Amino acid sequence: MSTNNHDDIEQADTQERPAAQRMRILVSGGGTGGHIYPALAVARELQQHYGAEILYLGDADGLETRLVPEAGFPLVTVHAGRLHRYWSARTVRDLARVPVGFVEAQRHLRTFGPHAVFTSGGYVAVPAGVAARRLGVPLLIHQQDVPPNLANRILRPVANRISVSFEASLPFFPKDRTRLLGNPVREEVLAVAGSDPRVQKRALGFSPAFPLLVVTGGSQGARHINAATVAALPNLLERFQVLHISGQYTYDETQAAADEQVRGLSPHVRERYRLVAYLSAEMPVALAAADAVIARAGAATLAELAVLAKPSILVPLPPGFGGSPQESNAATFAKQGAAHVLLDKDMTGATLLAAVSDLFTAPEARIQMAQAARAFARPRATQDLAAAVVGLAQAYIEERRKQMVLNAIQKASR
Repeated sequence: MSTNNHDDIEQADTQERPAAQRMRILVSGGGTGGHIYPALAVARELQQHYGAEILYLGDADGLETRLVPEAGFPLVTVHAGRLHRYWSARTVRDLARVPVGFVEAQRHLRTFGPHAVFTSGGYVAVPAGVAARRLGVPLLIHQQDVPPNLANRILRPVANRISVSFEASLPFFPKDRTRLLGNPVREEVLAVAGSDPRVQKRALGFSPAFPLLVVTGGSQGARHINAATVAALPNLLERFQVLHISGQYTYDETQAAADEQVRGLSPHVRERYRLVAYLSAEMPVALAAADAVIARAGAATLAELAVLAKPSILVPLPPGFGGSPQESNAATFAKQGAAHVLLDKDMTGATLLAAVSDLFTAPEARIQMAQAARAFARPRATQDLAAAVVGLAQAYIEERRKQMVLNAIQKASR
């Protein structure tokens, strides 16, 4: 794997600017935490280190409506159309909303007047990126997964700069506009990288004496992963503690099934299992505490596993209507020995239990997997992406300044 080429990243002046001249950056990405958290990481870097004024453009129905205000950034929303993984009346209805989203996005950009736009994927990135193009504002799109998502395939021709998280993504984009910068990782995750898992277990109320499995299907949950985990609980809890993050939409059904599975276990064994719907602030600590992680293979998840050097069992989202890039992501990790991959169609309580048992039978192999995962880590991805955005913004500001001077000269000469 190649390393970052910092010479390719435009460097920016970090001095404070008068309020009237503050750099204005519009950030967009939404739908799931995998798109939102990297965007927030870049937004925070732009604000704290460059004094930029940030406006976040999100989907009116997305998770960003909660996460962005919690992060302290102003949020405006559009009604972005969605491409579902199945045909239904909702699919048709959401597609009909696409033109509305474009109009709303262009109105927000005209009002805010950004000097650059950064998008991190999701349905809402398309109206944000197209509006930037129509208004002549420079656009940097970030590709997180290995194969390009639909939003970035649409925006690829109009983007001024393109950043990718994986070296395997480079052939999908124009060479002269594309850089391998990695995927942003939350500061909270970087802060716990290298910490002692035993300390983090205690912080969460788990015992440091037993290995901890963290199971997560992402911000929206994964019913198949939940069902397989619950089915394996009686055997898993003999050896492991399990922190099971079910997702908000499937929490009730998962809780009912889990209660049934652990009912016959002794109280001290049942205490090794904890089910939660969702973790936000505590998620970095949970990952740091884990001895292994069972998760989907979204790019944001893989970036965090790499930075934390965590062995994992990846269960990529299967392809469907609209496609899924996660099998490609997981295969990239597996090829380097950085994860074990269990396909969704093969996921049962028995196969999950077997994969976990294999992972913990040979400690040396688990250590090698952690080291292979760390090789994918790009802890400076947030800083490098922010610098690239600032470079575009400064060039745009300078070009506008020159144009204003030229216009003034031409007006004076008449």
